[in-house]
Formats: sequence, C-alpha cells, structure tokens
Amino acid sequence: MKMSWMKTNNYSQRGFTLIEVLVAVVILSLAALVLANAFGGSAMGFSRMQERTAAWLIASDKLVELQVYQQWPGIGTQDEKREQNDVEWKIRTRVSNGPYPDTRRVDIEVGPEPEQGQEFYYVYSQGSLLGKPFTAGATGAGGSGQGETGGGGNAN
Repeated sequence: MKMSWMKTNNYSQRGFTLIEVLVAVVILSLAALVLANAFGGSAMGFSRMQERTAAWLIASDKLVELQVYQQWPGIGTQDEKREQNDVEWKIRTRVSNGPYPDTRRVDIEVGPEPEQGQEFYYVYSQGSLLGKPFTAGATGAGGSGQGETGGGGNAN
C-alpha cells in the first residue's frame, strides 16, 4: 500500500533557488554595465572624431586661403573666429621665418571658441611652409619667371 503523503516529497519538480536567481541577476547586470560603458565610449570617440574632422577642414581652408591669395604673411600671431555648422571656432595662425630664404612657416591651430575666462585649447594643429609670392619685375636666381606659392611641386 502506497501512501499519498510520500509523493509530496518527490524532488522531480525542481526550480531555481533564490541564490541561483541572484547570481544570474548580478551576472546580467555586470554584462549590461560593460555594454553601456562600451557604447558610451564609442559615442564619445565618434563625437571627438567629428570635432577633429571639422577642425581639420577649417585649418585646411585657412592654409589654402593663404596659398591661393598669395599673401606674404607678416611674422606674428593672429586669432580669428569662424562659425561652421553652428559651432564657433577659434583659429590661431602663427607665422615665423621658414628654414629657407623667402619662406614662412605657418602653424594653424583650431579649436572651439573658449568660454569667458577659459583658456583656448586646440583640437587640430597643422603646419606648412609658404614661399614668397612671385612679383612682376622681381628677378630670382634661376629666372624661370614663375614664383612659388607654397605647397609641393611636381619634381618630374
């Protein structure tokens, strides 16, 4: 004769214990935290890349402006502001004597316009050499009649 109360002690139906559930929740929470940090770092990196690309474009535009207009820049530092994509940028152009005769070294630093009382920090910096623009009537050694305006020429 089998007794019905013995069937209630059967362990064939078994669930998770409270400790097992807590361990699973902790593991899932840690995995979610790691993923959130990875996504946040990725978003910050993308934002910095966009900012640096915008600054590179502004610095390149400034250098091309100096080359195209063939202006012989004076030695010194000049700051100017430019707005691009609803962001106010500060451009600092430093001009010094170049390593060769009739050349100027141009260093351009670009960064967001600083808040009142804060120091300027640049996001992108670019340097180049400019040659003295050709002026009619000027004679040079070699006398090809063509002036150099900076940048590189084709050596072929």
